[in-house]
Amino acid sequence: GQGLQNYSLDEASLYPVKNLALGPGLKMADLCASPGGKSLASIFAVEGQGEWLCGDLSPARLQRLKAVFHDCLPPQIMSQVRIMLGDSSRWGLRFKNQFDRVLVDAPCSGERHLLETPKELARWSAKSSKRLAMRQHALLCAGLDSLKPGGRAVYSTCSISKIENDGVIEKLLKSRPNQFKILKINEAEGEPTTHGWILLPDKCGTGPIYFSVLQKNI
Repeated sequence: GQGLQNYSLDEASLYPVKNLALGPGLKMADLCASPGGKSLASIFAVEGQGEWLCGDLSPARLQRLKAVFHDCLPPQIMSQVRIMLGDSSRWGLRFKNQFDRVLVDAPCSGERHLLETPKELARWSAKSSKRLAMRQHALLCAGLDSLKPGGRAVYSTCSISKIENDGVIEKLLKSRPNQFKILKINEAEGEPTTHGWILLPDKCGTGPIYFSVLQKNI
């Protein structure tokens, strides 16, 4: 059997996809798609009725993404999915105002992974978190620019760093004033932050996942 049941996905990862408010016939972009779980969840949410552009910067990660898609998707749905290698922070120029829904599941410091890997934790610093936040902001700007007016974007990370979470949204409010509004989130699990929502493993048994939901102004 093919489907999402073939793919192992942390339950918290489904929350950003759920908050995209998907429906059939939409054009969707996933700027940082590998390893593919969130893209798959979005495809199965509408039973493959839509178009997807899925990108990644790393050739190795993109190969993994292709393998996951081929394992989990029938050929007729694969024909509606375009996979693109390259820097998706440039998609704002290349695909301006083209998508109904955009997911920016940004590369992040992923502290849960750090805590499980002492060597990585020793290497981590606030400076590296700030560097990541610059990249995250660039990706989110591209996502917003590639979104159709009235479209919805979800920004998410698996970090607990405010710099990489609400901090990125705060920077976007300054760099793109009056271009979008932040939508209210109300989930049964997790808790609100200033600009989004967070699920923490010590409280929810899943995560961490942070996400913020944005609607582009018309």
